[in-house]
Amino acid sequence: MKQNSEESNDLKTLSQLGHEYQAKRQFQKALVYSKQAYELAKSTTSSDDLIVALVNMGSIYWEMSQLRKATDLFHESLLIVEQIGDDVGRRMLYSIIGVSSWRKGEFVNSIEYLEKALQATSEAKVEHERTQLVPLWKYEILQVVMERGIEILKNRIHIAQNQNDSVRVLLPSFAMVPLMILTGRKGEVPNLLKKIVPLAKELKKNKILETITALEKIIKT
Repeated sequence: MKQNSEESNDLKTLSQLGHEYQAKRQFQKALVYSKQAYELAKSTTSSDDLIVALVNMGSIYWEMSQLRKATDLFHESLLIVEQIGDDVGRRMLYSIIGVSSWRKGEFVNSIEYLEKALQATSEAKVEHERTQLVPLWKYEILQVVMERGIEILKNRIHIAQNQNDSVRVLLPSFAMVPLMILTGRKGEVPNLLKKIVPLAKELKKNKILETITALEKIIKT
């Protein structure tokens, strides 16, 4: 019991160090600690520890824009989450995989995962989530990186607006849509779309317009 407790504490310490370096955008250092945490998690029998380690590494690659590596780790996490019936984890991983696909331009795949995330959100009851005893820190990093993603995109939009660059306004605005939906800002999306749609029409970005139409359908359901 003592050994298991010490391993758990080490895992949390390594995870926290990874998060701290990640917040400073020192990604290589963050990866060093996250990979150590992953190796430690593999030696335990805890599904939670392994999920956390995989999610942490995936979030670092996600912020490094190494989306293939990130998505592979999120899918590996999702397999474990589905095996143990973790509804919170399922919702969070559907969300981040959906956003990752969006960033890669895989919009059909993204819409499928975003729809799953929204369905899981509407089906998940607060009381039910409480009874699952999910540690607060277990998926926190996914919410954190999505929030940081919004702030980065807002800064890009502001710079592009000052430079009157319509393309560089449109693309980050479009990239921000799923992030807004999945971070509890769904109410802000209609106003965002009112800015995106005219720009997309002006620039003849038909793929963006088609994707927005598909997204609006699942938002309304």
